[in-house]
Amino acid sequence: MQYFRLKYLAAASLLACAASAQADINIGVILSTTGPAASLGIFEKNGVLLGPTEVAGQKINYLFFDDGGDATTAVKNARRLITDDKVDAIIGPTVTPSAMALIPVVAEGKTPNITQGPTNSLVQPMDAQRHWVFKTTTNDEHEANPLFAQMAHTHVKKLAFIGFSDGYGDQWEKLTRRYLSSPDSPAKGIELVAAERYARPDTSVTSQVLKMLSKNPDAVLIAGSGGGAATPVLELRKRGYKKDIYVTLGATFGDFLKISGADAEGIYAPFAAVMGVNQVPDSYSAKKGVEKFVALYDGKYGKGTSNIFAAGAWDATQLIAEAAPVALKKAKPGTPEFRAALRDAIESIHNYDGARGRYSMTPQDHAGLDSSALMLGQMRKGHWTYVKP
Repeated sequence: MQYFRLKYLAAASLLACAASAQADINIGVILSTTGPAASLGIFEKNGVLLGPTEVAGQKINYLFFDDGGDATTAVKNARRLITDDKVDAIIGPTVTPSAMALIPVVAEGKTPNITQGPTNSLVQPMDAQRHWVFKTTTNDEHEANPLFAQMAHTHVKKLAFIGFSDGYGDQWEKLTRRYLSSPDSPAKGIELVAAERYARPDTSVTSQVLKMLSKNPDAVLIAGSGGGAATPVLELRKRGYKKDIYVTLGATFGDFLKISGADAEGIYAPFAAVMGVNQVPDSYSAKKGVEKFVALYDGKYGKGTSNIFAAGAWDATQLIAEAAPVALKKAKPGTPEFRAALRDAIESIHNYDGARGRYSMTPQDHAGLDSSALMLGQMRKGHWTYVKP
């Protein structure tokens, strides 16, 4: 009789442990830690690793997968996380094609997704599938506002554009034309005198730059990222162009500065507080959130290593942690009810100060970053420097 009682108690103990394990909050993480976008994905993984491991008495587990920048692999990983691991949310992917491919998958699995892809189309226009998707990256307008405001301030009359010959360049050319024609834009009336394109791997843009310079522009806008954005800068300076050059946020990382060197001096770019939180005024809405992240990241990975990619991934963990206590009042982790409650709670977050800015989500805005998320920066003596309004 004693044997059966002990056996029963042992079985009950195992069941209790199993129930406890099932009560953990499990977060799937799909990032490009290898492949063409590895330089970004590794930063993002570092950011997630700084995320909370417990909230409201519940342990948080992070299940990491690498998609290598491949959309098919990202989808395969997501299906496994949703079906087999029954995760409560997914952070990532890194690149836009993978992030777009996940939208129908997370919608079908009714699992909230905080993507790291940058494009507006991941959360706009809002529909039944994007209902499950959020992002902690800035929208195109966040980048464009300070750039075009500066052009207006310096009385630019003629603007030349050059961008990648892909979706990124398409998106920025459309945005530029919209800003120059919109009655509400400070840049309304600036004439776009040239619009040129080049492939990301191109090592020469001589013909495109000569065409632009023949129009005598007051400023040039380059829509590129990493080392590829340096190619037009080098050619413009080689041809003696000394007027203002503007670059998109993509040029503030990777090999851009290494390749462009002294030729980058004086160019303008969007500036995120995490790029130099000590430079931004105390009136910046999310300064305390940025300072917290920078202290954590630089403390673990080295002084001056904090960056926007790690910041966005860390913010994703913070938004989940902020929403989890609300969801836990309605359901247990690992259930469809908890995933739905977590999604609803993330959508209800208001005035949360993260590493990339202040977030206020709404049913129609699943990026939620306010207009101050990006400011104006300028390259000065090899460093991105905040430009006071």
